[in-house]
Amino acid sequence: MIETVQGLLATLFSFYDSIFQPLLAASPYYALAFFSVGLAGAFSLIYWRFLDIERQKELKEKLNKQQEKMKEARENEKTDKVSEHMTKSLELNQKFMMLNLKPMLVTMLFVGLFFPWLGATFSPNLDLQERNGMMTGELEYASETVPVEVNNGNNTYMVADGEEIRPGESFEAHGFTWEFRGVKEGGGFFSSSEGLKANVAAVFVPLPFSIWYVGGALNWLGFYILMAMPLTFGFRRMLGIA
Repeated sequence: MIETVQGLLATLFSFYDSIFQPLLAASPYYALAFFSVGLAGAFSLIYWRFLDIERQKELKEKLNKQQEKMKEARENEKTDKVSEHMTKSLELNQKFMMLNLKPMLVTMLFVGLFFPWLGATFSPNLDLQERNGMMTGELEYASETVPVEVNNGNNTYMVADGEEIRPGESFEAHGFTWEFRGVKEGGGFFSSSEGLKANVAAVFVPLPFSIWYVGGALNWLGFYILMAMPLTFGFRRMLGIA
């Protein structure tokens, strides 16, 4: 089953590479901005198509009324009424969540078909093969490749264009900045190949300070979220989705 999914994703990745190659080659920023706008619009349209908006508004109004009644009951110290309104609020919340389940599942399917390719494009795991005592691989982007070498001994480093890069340091390739994040073992769900892999990530927005888990720069996902959140909010307001 996993091998079948991996095969389908490999075919899908190849298709995406072919149709989006001109956009990727133009600029990674333009490319990711295009995907952010497109996906935010697509996800908003999915909710507009599969969500009962009138029913959602009705449930939201009822929920707000129950919360107001519960607040009033608390202020008047009517414990039995607080419990009654809380139970009704929980029931309304459950109905609200179930109403959102269908568009959420369709959105997750869309995410599963597209986001793995974005990750493989802007934060790839490079297959490494041993050659003359060094591990060699290729960083591919927009149908162009840059050869790299990796020393995975006690002092791990990558060599790209004659420059030694330690884990956490950045280098230039394909016209923009990448961060070398280190070497790991195994293929993972989205890769059918095993063995050592070097992970690199495109640097989109350098940060003035390091943030836990994020590091000193926003990668493709951080840049996407930064752009997609206000876009999604705007598209949903236009379509009348709460």
